[in-house]
Amino acid sequence: MLSCKSSPPPEFDEAEWLSRVNSEDIKSLYAAHTNTDGTFFNPWMERPENQGNWRSRDKKAFDEFPAENYSPVENSYSYLLDKNFDSISFVGHASTIIKMNGETIFTDPFFSRRALIIKKKVALKFDFSKVPSRPIVLISHNHYDHLDKATIKKMIKKDAVFLVPLKLKNFFTRLGAKDVYELDWWQSVQVGELRYTFLPAQHWSRRIGQKAGATLWGGWLVQGSKTVYFSGDSGYFRGFEEFGNRFDIDYALIGAGAYEPRWFMHYSHMNVEEFIRASDGLKAGVSIPIHFGIISLSDEPLVYPLYEIDKFLLMNNGYVEKIKPLRVGEFLILKGDE
Repeated sequence: MLSCKSSPPPEFDEAEWLSRVNSEDIKSLYAAHTNTDGTFFNPWMERPENQGNWRSRDKKAFDEFPAENYSPVENSYSYLLDKNFDSISFVGHASTIIKMNGETIFTDPFFSRRALIIKKKVALKFDFSKVPSRPIVLISHNHYDHLDKATIKKMIKKDAVFLVPLKLKNFFTRLGAKDVYELDWWQSVQVGELRYTFLPAQHWSRRIGQKAGATLWGGWLVQGSKTVYFSGDSGYFRGFEEFGNRFDIDYALIGAGAYEPRWFMHYSHMNVEEFIRASDGLKAGVSIPIHFGIISLSDEPLVYPLYEIDKFLLMNNGYVEKIKPLRVGEFLILKGDE
């Protein structure tokens, strides 16, 4: 009988990849990014075509680690009703809650049990009665683990204000949203006391029934008493360097998950080494890793990024105050002005 063995994973050269990224012209971050058919693209580096189904490949081995040390913690989120409780909460994956200048800001809120067909490994209960009226909702792109229709409907019931990428406004207005701002890269809007700017990211978009790139993707900068950057989904690119040169960033929420296997994920997601590099480029006062902890979209264990970051911090004391890893459910109180 013939045996069927899966082919070995493609080799991936980290040094060559970093060299390619650093060779890109930073001016391309400001270039036109719309195709003739109306879809969007990243003008600095083309997204590679699919190299095969990574789930059929042999998985790499990961260190044994105490996963229980990084498991979610209970949080009632009752402090969301306190306008003066300036903080950043990590709700899991790309979902965070920023409280600042009396506003409650959700990034890519994802409270459903699954993203399309992929079920969450950790199903956390969230009490929407703890959400104050008229929260701000920032959406990075339309993938199902970042744009969750069921959650959006609940946010609409709270009279939420939505800030979304180009060509996504109709998705929200059809659900009944009243206040929706649709932005292109580098565009800004003032809502209340805060200024929001949509920034480029190295990613892509697609939903069932759409072409790839039918709607835009990106990250968000929130400027108020503090300046907070949210990367959304992004691979490592020179944008982080440019944002750090243009803005004085106090807190940065940066993707550090869904990165294995590297040959497949490197363009769209960052590993821990790239998270550190992005933090350095942003010159952020404090960087918080996100994009892990509740749903498995890659090969590395669910909370493995926290373990890898802990190892890095043990060997690099100079980063201890600059990088603040949070478990799902934990929050960080924003520092007052010195």
